[in-house]
Amino acid sequence: MNESGKTIMVGKLPVGFKPEAPPPPPLKSLIIGPAIITLGLAIGSGELIFWPIMSANIGPVLLWAALISLIFQTLWTLEMARWTVWTGEHWVLQMARLHGLVSAAVLWGLFTFLAWGFGGWAAAGGRSLYVLTGGPGEESFATVFWAIILFLIVWIVALLAGVVREWVEYILTFKMLIIWIMLLVSLAVVSSVDVWADVIRGTFIPSWPSEAIPEKVPYFTLASAIAFIGAGGTTNMWYSFWVRDAGYGMGVYIGRIPGYLRGRPTQLEIVGYLPEPTQENLSRLSEWWSRVRSVFWLIFFLLNFLTAVFFVTLVYSGKKNLGIETEGVGGVEVIELQANIVAEAFGSTIMSGIFLIVAAVLLFGTQLSVTEGVARQIADSAYVAIEGFRRVFRNDIRTAYFAVITLFVIWSSLWISLINLAGIRPVLLLQLPANINLLFQIISIPLTLYFIYFVAGKSLPKEIWNAMKPHPIVPLLLVLAMLYWGFFATLGWMERFGLLG
Repeated sequence: MNESGKTIMVGKLPVGFKPEAPPPPPLKSLIIGPAIITLGLAIGSGELIFWPIMSANIGPVLLWAALISLIFQTLWTLEMARWTVWTGEHWVLQMARLHGLVSAAVLWGLFTFLAWGFGGWAAAGGRSLYVLTGGPGEESFATVFWAIILFLIVWIVALLAGVVREWVEYILTFKMLIIWIMLLVSLAVVSSVDVWADVIRGTFIPSWPSEAIPEKVPYFTLASAIAFIGAGGTTNMWYSFWVRDAGYGMGVYIGRIPGYLRGRPTQLEIVGYLPEPTQENLSRLSEWWSRVRSVFWLIFFLLNFLTAVFFVTLVYSGKKNLGIETEGVGGVEVIELQANIVAEAFGSTIMSGIFLIVAAVLLFGTQLSVTEGVARQIADSAYVAIEGFRRVFRNDIRTAYFAVITLFVIWSSLWISLINLAGIRPVLLLQLPANINLLFQIISIPLTLYFIYFVAGKSLPKEIWNAMKPHPIVPLLLVLAMLYWGFFATLGWMERFGLLG
């Protein structure tokens, strides 16, 4: 409720005011939160599959490209959440201020469904479990069987959780601990000083292996790796949804999505609130923003890049130190390659099985957060934009969210079944979302900058704008990011459509 009754128009929608901004919590209390969800989502196909494929075929020489992309992606994700901390509105609502509530909900909902409706992580995780168990049945059937089991677990989490986001945070924190223990123990056994020297060189000294690209690594795979070194595409936009749900900054006044059985019927605010421009409020939100940024750079950027480096180093160590043949690997079989490297390093097939379990847990965690993010975006956006949608679900976002997540699980399970019958490789189900989301990364930058500078900047009280506006270097870096991603996206899609010589 807008206690003061005061509103201003920002773009096509009003925004109210609250007399008090919440005080920021201690920095350490923000560590397990939206940043860890985004990290857990990010540590999936890019780090486990695409960058190890690169390492298997050309070594660690392009890690510098991953580093640049991740720096840009971290900066871009935070800029999409800047308005969220100051008003409690997620990125789709920002776009609604540009082109209307209904069009924003429909347009970006369709884009998200197109980008994430392939179920590739569950399919890849299902294949890992097939390799581990040898069944049930033939590979195609077993992959579908295990993928559907993983989707059912996702559905059960949404059913039983008190607050879905909190359960996802705990699951993904556990996932990250398992992955890091596995990688650090394996690298302690299999890596060497020479290997790490090559990895450091590939990270900080740019080179372009023209003799190997696209012969050994297709441009479409390279573009996938560039997109998914972080969360990638619309998943970065979901960070603003999770920030809102966690009650960061002015998000505390908006409401959050509970689980279906244990949660209570909940209504969300349609639009957000600005703080009254007192010195205390502006100081509090500036400190909120500072702490949110610090945690995100630490959790998302640093841990993400280190995890990618560890997976790349594991594969490169297997090739250089153990003499394992790695060239020619181009799909999800790179997971088996890494399992074999671990088994060879420890002289035990048991370690191979443990790695496959860890890989399945990793991919399950990614599919969990993808499914949660898709359902959250579609349900939340439709709820605030479409009155008929609210009537159908009796103004209860909990019921709407659970309905969307159920439909998405059913759709993805059917889709995985159909594509396996058609003989389509699971890696394609990861490459397509990666390259579609790379397009979103490019498109969303000018839209976000236009909203911040030409809509919010021209509408907000001067005191609030001066406190929340980005540093002047931020738009310049984001334009560079758009050009950088555009280069790889152009190569990838031109190759896919046969337009390269």
